[in-house]
Amino acid sequence: MPGGLQNIPRRTSQMLRFVVVGGSIAGVACAYALQEAGHQVLVVEQGDGRCNSHGGIRCPPNMTRLLNHWGLGPAIARVSIKANRFTFRNGKSGEELGPLVLHEKLMKALAADFLYMQHGALHAMFVEFAKNAGVQFRYNTEVVSVDPWKGVVVTRKGARLSADVIIGADGYRSVVRPVVVGPEGIKGVLDKRVSVNITVPTDLMRPHKDLFQLTVSPEVDPKSFKQEYAIVMHVPTDGKPAQDSWARSQPLDEKFLKLDRFEPRYVHEVQKLVRFAQTMTPTGHTIYEPFDNWVHESGRVVLVGEAAHPLMPNGSHNAAMSIEDAMTLSTLFSLPAAKSHTSVLLSAYEELRQPRCAATQASELRKRDFVCLPIGPEQQARDDGLRDARARALLDWDDAEEEFLRDTWEEYIDLFAFDAREAVEDWWTKWGRLYRTRGCQHPE
Repeated sequence: MPGGLQNIPRRTSQMLRFVVVGGSIAGVACAYALQEAGHQVLVVEQGDGRCNSHGGIRCPPNMTRLLNHWGLGPAIARVSIKANRFTFRNGKSGEELGPLVLHEKLMKALAADFLYMQHGALHAMFVEFAKNAGVQFRYNTEVVSVDPWKGVVVTRKGARLSADVIIGADGYRSVVRPVVVGPEGIKGVLDKRVSVNITVPTDLMRPHKDLFQLTVSPEVDPKSFKQEYAIVMHVPTDGKPAQDSWARSQPLDEKFLKLDRFEPRYVHEVQKLVRFAQTMTPTGHTIYEPFDNWVHESGRVVLVGEAAHPLMPNGSHNAAMSIEDAMTLSTLFSLPAAKSHTSVLLSAYEELRQPRCAATQASELRKRDFVCLPIGPEQQARDDGLRDARARALLDWDDAEEEFLRDTWEEYIDLFAFDAREAVEDWWTKWGRLYRTRGCQHPE
C-alpha cells in the first residue's frame, strides 16, 4: 500500500484535496500514492494525456524497490529490461575499456534490480494505476497562475481550482516553481552539452550481423523482453540553444550529432545504427544551484520532480528522484495527522528531500563529465584507470579486494541503498511524539 509504514497507525480522517499541476511521471506518481493514502487528488495537465516519448529511462535499485513496495513489480517486469553490467568504450578508438558489473550478491543485498524501460511505458502505467485508484484528470488545461495563500490554481480559460495543497509537478519550465522559489527559480547556467535521446527498433537491428550483438548484449538479461534499443548522446552545444522537452522530436541530424568523431571503422556501425532511428529528441539543460525552498511560506504549495530539482536529462536518477519524492510525500501524508499539521508535513518533506536530491544532482553531473572528457591528459588517465581495473572488475564479488570494491562502489551504494520510506520512518521515530504534542509547530 503506498505510503504505509510498519507499526504506525494510518491517517483515517481529515483527508485533504490535492491539485497536481502537471501530468509528468512525478505528478502522476504523487497523485496515485496520495489517492491510495485516502486523499482526493486532481491532476491538471496542459497536454491531451498522450505521452509520445519513446526515450529510455533508467530505473536504479532505489527506484525499483519503491515500485515493488507499491505492488507494481509485475507491471514493471512486463515493460523493463534487467541490467547486468555497464561497459565503458572509447568512442574515438572503439576500444572496450572495462565493465562495471552488477554483481548478483550486491543486487541481492540491495533487494532490487537495475532496470531499463521506456519513459512512455512507465508514464502510461502510472496513469492507469492512478485512474483505477480514483485520481481525476483534466487534460488540455493550461495553468497560468497559482495563488499560494488561497490555495487556488487558475487556468488559461479562467477556471479556479481550489485545493488544500497544490503540488507543482510541471517540470523544467515550471509555472509553479517561481511562486515558491522566487527569482532564483528562473535563473541558471545553460549546460554546454545537449542530451540527445534516440531509440531504434531491435527488429531492424537483428538482421544485421554488426548490430545483432547489441540486441544480445551481456549488459542486459537475455530473458528480458525488449523492443527498442535506446541511445543517449551528450553532444557539445557549440552555443546553439536546445528545447527542454521530451515530448518533441525532430528529424535525425548526423552533423549535429558529430558522428564523424568516432573511430573510422566504428563510425559505420554507429551511423548505421543511428540512421535506423530517423528522429531524435535533443534536450537542453539549465543548471541551477539547489533551491532554498520547495515549500511556499503559506504551507499550501510544494514542488516535486524536475520542478523542485532539475536534473541533467537522461541521467540514471531522473525518474528515481521523482518516485522518491512521491513516496516521501505520500508516506508523510499517511501519518496520523490533522489538517492543521499540513505545513509541518510539507516542511518535513523539504527537509528530507533537499540534501538527497542535491547530492544526487552533483553525482549525476560528475559521472556525465567523467564519461565525456575531451581528448587530453584527463581522458588518458581515465582510460588507463579503467584498463587497469578491468580484470578486477570481472572478479566475483567475494574474490575482489575490499579496497577496490569500496573505491568502485561506495558512491553507487549510497545512491542505490537509499529508501525513501525508511527516511520518513526515521523522521517519525525522532519527531513524531513531539510533533503530535506540539500541534502544528515544526520541531527544531
